Amino acid sequence: MRAEAMGCMGNKQIITPHLDKLANESLLVTNAISAQPVCTPYRSHLLTGRYGHATGVIQNDARLPDHEVVISELMKQQGYATGYVGKWHLSGNRDNPVDAINRRGWDFWAVRNCSHEHFTPEYWLNDSTEPIRVEGWEPDVQTDLAVEFIKKNKHTPFCLFVSYGPPHNPYKAPTEYLEMYQGKELKARPNVPEGSTESLLEYYAMTTSLDSCMARVNEALAQAGIAEDTVLIFTSDHGDMLGSQGHTYKQRPWEESIHIPFILRYPRKVKGGQRRDWIVSSVDVMPTLLGFCDIPVPANVQGMDYSATFIGKSDTERDAAFIFNVNKGGGPGTDWRGIRTKEWVYAYHFSGDWVMYDLTNDPYQLRNLIDDPKYADKKKELHEQVEAMRKQLGESRPLKGRLPAPIRLPV
Repeated sequence: MRAEAMGCMGNKQIITPHLDKLANESLLVTNAISAQPVCTPYRSHLLTGRYGHATGVIQNDARLPDHEVVISELMKQQGYATGYVGKWHLSGNRDNPVDAINRRGWDFWAVRNCSHEHFTPEYWLNDSTEPIRVEGWEPDVQTDLAVEFIKKNKHTPFCLFVSYGPPHNPYKAPTEYLEMYQGKELKARPNVPEGSTESLLEYYAMTTSLDSCMARVNEALAQAGIAEDTVLIFTSDHGDMLGSQGHTYKQRPWEESIHIPFILRYPRKVKGGQRRDWIVSSVDVMPTLLGFCDIPVPANVQGMDYSATFIGKSDTERDAAFIFNVNKGGGPGTDWRGIRTKEWVYAYHFSGDWVMYDLTNDPYQLRNLIDDPKYADKKKELHEQVEAMRKQLGESRPLKGRLPAPIRLPV
């Protein structure tokens, strides 16, 4: 889900009343970035606080190595009940069953490794050897499971991850949500060639369904009497291009792909109603949650613990996020490295410079400044920042892959 797919982020077309209300009551971070905008690598960031080049999880369907420490194992050691519901995508081939060996410290486990059959979902429940197949909209089923987990564990500390599949291709949604947009004239973003709105209605409808699901999760926390003491984060693995820049899906350095939502609600310690432009990377979630729980962050974690900043006890923040994609050849998306600051995004690929945009003056990224001599110094500065980050993080893999076909957009 991309960041702009919420009313609270300025989208006047989409229907997200519950997420908008949640954002108004919470901390809304407007510069949250997926370091590698693709499903499997992102989930490894989320659970380990480490980049894909460090864990070896650099592409979809990779298996998270057994020696990598994940947040559930650390929370369980401290007495937390742990639960994971939804898309896992960290056990190798997406069609493999997800057995107990792969559970990685999760007490409650209702998981499918990867499937986009959102109307006929199936999942492995705890130690079951056969999947449970159900009828209905997958996010609704997953929300039912999450609500039951909350009810069962309301008297003990817990760590629960709910990993919804939608919005994701194939873009299909329940009729009740599609009907909310019927008859509306949806407008494409200015960077969509010829203004095509193909798949936009379905994408918005899928997102609105998640809005309803999040309302149920919030209500469950409130009814359990634990909403004030619960750290609730709503975020995403990546956005989809949906025609922007002439592309459809993810794995790109443009905003529609890398810019993700980030809402954090923790009434006991984090002031609500805040809107901050901090740069928060996907690798920062794990150490931040540990920080809130006073659990030591492992030394090899590469993400930043933002808990003190979110509470207001520190002004430490990132000045940039390292962004990248790894292509082992032949798949979608080129092999590229880059940087996203509050004002700029820059990326280069295996054959040289690629894109550079001034996000302040060109939020829809209509004017690529990569070859503009007036910005040569800025390009040099950003490239040096990327290389410094790569060196600091130990990322030195040679780039290879293929470049998506360029398009021309009106300025």
